Amino acid sequence: MTEPYQPITKEAAAHILSVSKRTIDNWLADGTIVEPSNIGRRVYWHPDIFYAWLNERLGVQLPSGPAENEDPQRTTTKPRGRPRSAPKCRRQMH
Repeated sequence: MTEPYQPITKEAAAHILSVSKRTIDNWLADGTIVEPSNIGRRVYWHPDIFYAWLNERLGVQLPSGPAENEDPQRTTTKPRGRPRSAPKCRRQMH
């Protein structure tokens, strides 16, 4: 059985976006944020719709898997840092 989703309230949206509830109201008025559903005097967003809007606004590209011509096991990474020089021989004093 799947878990029931928790709708996102205006307060939760403000917390997620680190803004005030008044900013959420302003964004609703000017169409910046996706339109919520009204239940009574409260507004709620379905989490899938809210996070899809947020991903779009942030320009997030969801991974679609490896490309057809890419080998998922093969990773080519460039070594980090400057290459080491050959060790210098030290003359030992007796």
